[in-house]
Amino acid sequence: MLHLNTRHYTGSITWLFILISLICISAGNALADETEPVYIGVLLPLTGPDGKPMLDALNLGVEQINAGGGIGGHPVSLILRDTRTGDIRVYAEELANDKRIRVVIGPFSSDDLFYISDTFIDNYKVLVSPTASSDEIFRAFATTGSVWRTISNDGDITSVIMQHIAGHDGKSVALLTPNSSYGKTFWDWIPFWAIETGIQVIGAEEFTRPDQIPIAIRNLTASHPDYLVFVHSGNSDELPLAIHALEQAKVSTGLYLVYPNIDEKGHVMERMNTSSLFSTLVSGQWILQNSTVSTTAIPDDTLILLPGTVESDFVQEFEHSSGTKPTGYAPQVYDALLISSEIMARFLKNPDKSPRNAALTILGESADEPLPRSIEGFQDAFTRIMNNETVVMTGATGPLTFRSEGTDRLVPRFDSYRMEEGSLIADPLNYREILKTDTDNKDLSNDGSSSEEQIGNFSQDNYWAVIGALSRDWENYRHQADALTVYQYVKKQGVLDDHIILLIYDDIPIDAKNVKPGEVYHTPGEVEVRKYANPDYIGDKVNKQMLEDILFGSEAREETPQLQSDENSTVLVYLSSHGAQGGFMVLGDGEDFIAPEEFTSIIEKMAENKKFGRMLVILESCFSGATAAEVNTPDVIVLTAASVNETSKASTYDSGLSNWLSDEFTNQVVTLMETQPASTSIRDFYHTIYQNVRSSHPMIIKGNTSLEIPARVYFGGNI
Repeated sequence: MLHLNTRHYTGSITWLFILISLICISAGNALADETEPVYIGVLLPLTGPDGKPMLDALNLGVEQINAGGGIGGHPVSLILRDTRTGDIRVYAEELANDKRIRVVIGPFSSDDLFYISDTFIDNYKVLVSPTASSDEIFRAFATTGSVWRTISNDGDITSVIMQHIAGHDGKSVALLTPNSSYGKTFWDWIPFWAIETGIQVIGAEEFTRPDQIPIAIRNLTASHPDYLVFVHSGNSDELPLAIHALEQAKVSTGLYLVYPNIDEKGHVMERMNTSSLFSTLVSGQWILQNSTVSTTAIPDDTLILLPGTVESDFVQEFEHSSGTKPTGYAPQVYDALLISSEIMARFLKNPDKSPRNAALTILGESADEPLPRSIEGFQDAFTRIMNNETVVMTGATGPLTFRSEGTDRLVPRFDSYRMEEGSLIADPLNYREILKTDTDNKDLSNDGSSSEEQIGNFSQDNYWAVIGALSRDWENYRHQADALTVYQYVKKQGVLDDHIILLIYDDIPIDAKNVKPGEVYHTPGEVEVRKYANPDYIGDKVNKQMLEDILFGSEAREETPQLQSDENSTVLVYLSSHGAQGGFMVLGDGEDFIAPEEFTSIIEKMAENKKFGRMLVILESCFSGATAAEVNTPDVIVLTAASVNETSKASTYDSGLSNWLSDEFTNQVVTLMETQPASTSIRDFYHTIYQNVRSSHPMIIKGNTSLEIPARVYFGGNI
């Protein structure tokens, strides 16, 4: 059965405001009365054409659970907050401070989840979102037990897209996405999965307005990719524009549509423009269905991804209960209620443990065959859960199984189709979880030298480091935290400050948003990394010219700290910032950058000036593989956070600061340096980092340089 997607639909019809007020009860650590309700909070848009199906799904779930006796004899009651009719922050505070509530279903968007997550985490409560799909949520909250979701992770969905294209012999793709947090997930992950599926990404653009789509498609198809992956924002004008623009380009490029709003015939459903709608109303021919009577046919050979179909029994139950089909996110909302009930069943059995612990022990553990989705099946599940057994419930979208780390569904839910002779045809995909393949970097074979031969006359007295965070502003907190953490590690090896040059804008400690003034953290609540640092350059002195003068040595700046190394020195250069496509490393807020050819020239000039005997350069930025792609200077090794066409990702989120504290690649570099044996070679160091970094493909680039040297040599450590 095909279910139409209303993922991005936003209607202007306003439904009656709904707010259920429940009788207040005294709060305690456990339910005092055997008949006292189990309260579950809801923080979602519950009115309007896309909100009402979610409310109907909640009512259906509550009705079915309570028909069998509730949870351990306690009826389920919902405390609703309709985010369409009020301030989400205010509503979040109300639900978080309500001692009757341990689990809240919502919020709707990924941005909203990050906005209000601290409120619930501070109160040890669990969020279950049916709709927030950004991969950032997994990176921020996996293993904490505090956030779960019944919708698929968009990072996983991009893997589905690339496998689907590969199954149709696609060898190259271009990508067009909206300039939004939703579009960013595809921008981040399509290049990653392209590497794993052997597909080349030959172009990517973003749009902020529909009228930008035709020009972008003309640019992207000039290189004749096999497929154009088009991600729409929900504006009904976008899909027809994309289809017509591709037809006008007159190329063989196939179209790939992600979650299009289409009918059973494979036509894009469009809303009438204002003049057409007015004419229809005046003519007296208005009926509700006319709101989408204008359609555009999707061309043959188009590949299409839609949300997974739901159980037919659920569709019938929903129609009987509400009188309408379960459109939009109704199935995911229904499933969110089921797993919220699972969490509460475990919590009732173990009220001395937190709801987050309850969630991890029931959802994050493997179990036998799923129990049926029925009134009897629900009661069987609750009984077993309250006996401390692990079960898998079945929801509207199938078995509710989750990753061992928590947060995400174990298997993404989707349906794949293609257009053939004007008809929408099921195009089943044998989805498989792809494990990261080994690197295809340059030759990393042993050159025959032993580590002892390569270490040579290493002396800590002739070790130097230049460590810089080249970005500024609060949202780039992690770049300065990364640089400060690398600085602290090098210091711990006994390297003196006069052999370390540290460049940071240093605006994070004094930013008005910093609720811990003067402090910077790389891991929430652990070691503070700023107070004992001694930056050599801060503020506007952190610029490209200053960096070059430091690395080359400038007579004009003899009174300021510079790299005093020589041809026998071991040098570390660590730089963290943003990167732009093509390998341009950004400085400040984007007013300047280091181009790949400039970076290569800097390395070559350092060699000419005899500034190192051996040097390790670490680049923590997006597209950093492109920044260093042409470096082949002898005795230089470059480690990059990402490959040529990839973004690097943030990894450690602090809900108290509402900010990311570190990048995944640097986090792995520092963690491995602190835990690896002293003899670990730079080759093994790189391979371990490559495998441990989940969301990019770090690269190693070298000239005729041995990789048998212990990695710690490059960080100032004694051997």
